[in-house]
Amino acid sequence: MNDNGHTRLDLLLFSVSGIQFGVDAEQIAGMAAYTGEQADDLFWFHKELEYGDASTTYLSPTVLTIKTGAGRPYRVIIDAMADIAECSQTDIRLFPAHLESVAARKGMWGILLRQGGMVLLMDFQLLLKHNQLNSGGNR
Repeated sequence: MNDNGHTRLDLLLFSVSGIQFGVDAEQIAGMAAYTGEQADDLFWFHKELEYGDASTTYLSPTVLTIKTGAGRPYRVIIDAMADIAECSQTDIRLFPAHLESVAARKGMWGILLRQGGMVLLMDFQLLLKHNQLNSGGNR
């Protein structure tokens, strides 16, 4: 979308352990409730991000199927979607240069200030690439 020459994004917003995240809805191929399924192409969001907190709980787990272009699907379990919000790219702040590479390894690319809080913007395709490199491409 375009608003006065600025690109607009539709963000799917969710939180895990009280931290708010957003992902460009264009990356999502599908969404379904998590029913306890165990599969090689299904990953818990907090484990993909390496939260390191074993006490992470999900109130209403939801499976997002991420567009990958080819090959096996990549599915991530997030907590229930909180909202879908439209924002202008001019409202997004990129990470400072000294944090950019660390954030990118976790699939994060920017920050959106929204309703008095911060939303960490995720790129699941970038996260998948990073995790494939670290696992020797076995995803």
